[in-house]
Amino acid sequence: MAPTTEPPVANVELACARSIPLRERIALLVWPAVYSADWEAAVSTVGSHQVGGVLLMKPTGWGPDELRAGLARLDGAARRGLVVATDEEGGAVQRLSMLGELPAQQDVSEQLVPAEAGRIIADHAVSVADVGVDMVLGPVVDVVPADGDVPLTRSRFFTGDPTTVAAYARAYVDAWRSAGLVPVLKHFPGHGGASGDTHDVQGVTAPIDDLAARDLVPYREVGGAAVMVGHLTVPGLTDGLPATLSPEAIAYLRDDLGYADELVMTDALGMQAVGLPEDAASVRAIAAGIDVVIFTNTAATASVIDAIERAVSTGELSEGRIDEAATRVLRLLEPAACDIG
Repeated sequence: MAPTTEPPVANVELACARSIPLRERIALLVWPAVYSADWEAAVSTVGSHQVGGVLLMKPTGWGPDELRAGLARLDGAARRGLVVATDEEGGAVQRLSMLGELPAQQDVSEQLVPAEAGRIIADHAVSVADVGVDMVLGPVVDVVPADGDVPLTRSRFFTGDPTTVAAYARAYVDAWRSAGLVPVLKHFPGHGGASGDTHDVQGVTAPIDDLAARDLVPYREVGGAAVMVGHLTVPGLTDGLPATLSPEAIAYLRDDLGYADELVMTDALGMQAVGLPEDAASVRAIAAGIDVVIFTNTAATASVIDAIERAVSTGELSEGRIDEAATRVLRLLEPAACDIG
């Protein structure tokens, strides 16, 4: 069910969002992946649909100058500006290694104190911002379980208890923000002890009370960042659904953990644990309270926007829910975004 309460956003910001035609408001919430191997398709997608952001995959064969020029072309195709987001965790999950390689989070937490880690990230952040990236999908704040067995690549996790994870995460968040970048904590509500990798199978976590005592500690202690929601099923909270489709999970994040008005996004919707195609999953995710849907199949952009627009016309999604989410995206775009007819 779509939320019925008035969104917690300033009136002037809400008026800004409502001044934009509905389909363009919807497009602000839809962020497809873009690939250097088919950059013309990327530019065409942004220009045709006026999406609010893109997920930059690894720009193979490009150096910093090529990337800067390519992202400038994308931004030029977006009348209201464009949020360029990318995975830049370090180690095996780093899209912009051409700007300098970052160590994996595991290595950082085992070899450096948080202040030293923050200095490394802050230096790198300057280069990332310089080429035109706006948002970094990281750090990972999943907590390694006591038995040390994790469903994702171990190097992606900080080593230590939840408070230690939070200390490193705070250093990363502050460092990314020092260059004007938006950091994104992931993967709420915690992929560390899940039963499987949500790329391939369902991922069931411990019950919510157990997560609250361990996996959710970094979210309570860090804050000040956007959040990526994983496709994780939580006993006692999500009623058998992945968290990305669960209003209860998003309400817990916003109301119980303090992320009331932060931007919240999905993990990529093509993963097996979602159990739905991108267009249907996008409708369900936004209805649940998520602001931005991301997916790796660029060609699905039109069908995702169409599905959300149909859901508004049938009443499955309220226009107020679109306005709330669009407002949070607009905060990241150019100040004059609402002056464009």
